Amino acid sequence: MKKRIRTTPLPLPQDISLLYYRADAPLNRLLLGADNLRYDVHISPGFSKTASEFIFQLILKHADASDPLQTRQKINWFQEGDYFKSACAEVMRDAIKQAKSGAEVQIDYLAQVALAKKLIFEVRKQYEAAINHFKNVIRKHEVARRTEAHLKLREEVFSIIQRRDRILENAGAELFDYFLAERKSLNELRALNFGREALLAEELFSNPLLHAASRPDDFFMMTRYVLLGYRLEDPLNYNTLIEVLRTLFSGGGADTDRIIKSLENMDRLFNFFETQQLLGKEKQGRKPGNERILELRARAAAQKRMLRIVYRQMRREKLMNSIVAAYQVPGVIRHYCPPLSPQELLQFMVTPRARKTIIRKIKRFKKYTGRPISIRRLKKTRHLVRISRHQKKACLVNFLKDFAAYHRDLGNCYLFNETSDCINLVEDEATAKLSRENNTLYEFMYEQEQSEASRAVINHVVIKADVRGSTEIIDRMKAGGLNPASNFALNFFDPINRLLPNYGAQKIFIEGDAVILSIFEHQGEPEKWYGVARACGLSVQIIMAVKKYNRRNVKNGLPGLDLGLGISFSKGAPTFFYDNDSRIMISHSINEADRLSKCDRALRRRIKNNRHPFHIYRYKLDTSGSQGEWLPLNSRGLRYNVMGIELAPAAFAKLCREIHVKKFKGSLPALGIKKFTGYAGKFPTPSGNFQHLVIREAGIPEISPVDFQVTRMTGEKYYEVCTHPGLYEYFRDL
Repeated sequence: MKKRIRTTPLPLPQDISLLYYRADAPLNRLLLGADNLRYDVHISPGFSKTASEFIFQLILKHADASDPLQTRQKINWFQEGDYFKSACAEVMRDAIKQAKSGAEVQIDYLAQVALAKKLIFEVRKQYEAAINHFKNVIRKHEVARRTEAHLKLREEVFSIIQRRDRILENAGAELFDYFLAERKSLNELRALNFGREALLAEELFSNPLLHAASRPDDFFMMTRYVLLGYRLEDPLNYNTLIEVLRTLFSGGGADTDRIIKSLENMDRLFNFFETQQLLGKEKQGRKPGNERILELRARAAAQKRMLRIVYRQMRREKLMNSIVAAYQVPGVIRHYCPPLSPQELLQFMVTPRARKTIIRKIKRFKKYTGRPISIRRLKKTRHLVRISRHQKKACLVNFLKDFAAYHRDLGNCYLFNETSDCINLVEDEATAKLSRENNTLYEFMYEQEQSEASRAVINHVVIKADVRGSTEIIDRMKAGGLNPASNFALNFFDPINRLLPNYGAQKIFIEGDAVILSIFEHQGEPEKWYGVARACGLSVQIIMAVKKYNRRNVKNGLPGLDLGLGISFSKGAPTFFYDNDSRIMISHSINEADRLSKCDRALRRRIKNNRHPFHIYRYKLDTSGSQGEWLPLNSRGLRYNVMGIELAPAAFAKLCREIHVKKFKGSLPALGIKKFTGYAGKFPTPSGNFQHLVIREAGIPEISPVDFQVTRMTGEKYYEVCTHPGLYEYFRDL
C-alpha cells in the first residue's frame, strides 16, 4: 500500500528568483535514415580506431591488470589523452562546420549525442575485448605449463570480472573527462555561430549515471550522490522523497520538477548558513543600516523559515534520521561490508525492527567464514544520528542539493537514452551507401577522410533522351547480315559514354530506345554547381554525335536515329535503393524529363521536313467548346520534339542562377527568323574549358483540336536549348 504524503506547499518568497532547469537535445528537423525510424550517423573510421585503442588501455588501467596481462608498458597518459582529445575535436569541428553550412544547429546536437553514444558503447565493447585478451594470456600459460602463474592469473581475471561494473564506471568517467574537456573548449565556437542559448546543457554529458549499471548500486550512490533506494524497506526511498518535494514545491506551478532539478534553488531557498557567513563578512567595517546588510538579513530570515518547514516535514515523514545516517554510512562501511550492504547498515542505524534480522545475518557470516565482526561496534553506529538540530538542518541542506543533483541526472539520463536510441551508428558499408545516396546519412569525419562520395547531394539534374528508329535500323542490319549490337556500341553508346566525364554526368539507365543521365551537385563544392548548364552542354554534344551517326547511316543506306531530349532539375537528392549491387534511382525529375523528350504523332504528321533552326514546339488544345470534350486529359497539351532539347522552367531558372545570361529580343534576318527571344551565356566545363549556350524562350499558343488553328496565347512559356550552329555564330559575334 502506497504511503500517503501529508504536506502543504512551501510559501515561496517573491523576492527570491527561482531558476527553472532545462535540458533537451531536439533532432526533429533532421532527416530520418534508411529504416525511417532512426537518424543514420557514420563517425570517422580514424576516430573509431583511435577511440577503441585508447579505451582498451583505459580498461586495463582501471582493472589494475598485472604486467602479464598488459599489452603496452609505461603509457604516457598525458600524451595519450591529448591525442584522444584532438581526435574528438576534429570530429566535432566537422559537425559544427556542417551545422553552420546547413544553417541547422541540430546537426551539431546529433554529432554530440552520437559521439557520446559511440564512446559509451565502445567502453563496454573494449571491456569484453580485454576479457578475451586475458583468457588468451591464461591459455598460453596453460600450454607452457606455468601452473603457479596460471592460477594467479585466473584469480586476477576472476576478480576483474567481479569488479565489472566498477571498472566500466571508472573507465567511462575518465574517458568522458577527456571528451567533456574538448567539448567545452568548442562551446565558444558554437556560441559564436548559433548563440549561447543554443548550447546543450553540460549535465547531459557530464552525467555519472551514463556510466552506471541500469540500476546504480549503493556504492555508486554513496560516491556520486547520497544513499538512496527504491525498495519499500529502504529508509530513503526515492519515490517517497520526490513526492514529498513535489508537494512542497507545488507552489511553483507546473514547473515543479524544473525547480527541483536546479541545485542553485536549494541554496537560494534554504542555505541560510551560507547567507549568515556572507552577512558576517559584510558587517566588518560597514554601518548597521547598510542596504546590502539589510538585504542579507531578510534573505537569511526567509531561508531559515523555509528550512524549518522542510525540516518539520522530513521529521513528520520520519526521514530526518535516515538523511543524517546516510552521510555517516560511508565512514563506517569498511568495517561491515561484507556481509552487510550499505542499505542494510543504514537500516540498522534507523529502523529498529530490522536490527534482529541483520544481527542474525552477521552471525551466520561469522560462522561460515570465521571472520570476526564486532556486534558491539555495529550497535554504536545507532548513536551517529544523534547530532544537534542545527547540524541536522545543515545536513538537510546538503541532502536537498544531492537529491536535486540525482533527480536532475536521472531525468537527463532518460533524455539521453531516448535521444541516443533514435540514432543508428552505421558501421556496415551497405547501409552507409544506401543512406548516403538518399542524402539521409550524417557523416562526421576527419578532413582527410572526406570525399565527394561522403558529401550530401543538394541538387540533381536529369537528362532523358528518347531514341526513336532503333528497331528499324536493327531489322535492316540483321537482314543485311550486319551486327547491330557492335554498330550501336561503337557509333552511339561509346561516343556518349566518352562525353560523360567531360560534364560530370552519370548513367542512370540505357537501353536501345532510352538513355537517362544525371548530374549531381554536392554540398561544399560550389565550384561544381553548374548542373543545369553542364546538362545543356552535354545534350548539345549528344545531338551532334547522333547527327554524325545519322550521316554515316545515310551513306550506308540505313535509316537515321530520331532523338528528343528533355532536361529537368530538382532540389535535394533523389531516392536510391539497391537490387543487389544495382543502384536504382527514383526522382520526379525522371518523369518530367521523360515528358519533355516525347513527340506527339499528331504534330509530327503536320510538321514535316522542318527547316527552321528550332526543334521544339508546344501547344495547348482549346477545350472550351464541345469539340474538345472528347479529348483525354493527357492529350490536351501537344509537344513536338525532333532532334531538340527542351529545358524545364525550373531548370531554366536554375541555369540563370548558375551563370550570367544575356537576354536578346528581336529578329535574326540571316537565319530567316522574324521574332526571337533568347538568352546567351557560357559555363565552365570540369576540364577547365568554356562552352557557349543559347536558350530560346517561346510562348505556348492554344489551338483548335479540329483544324489546329491558333485561338489565343496562353501566357505560358517553354525553353529550348538551341543546337543550330548559326545561332551560336551570331551570339558569339555579339
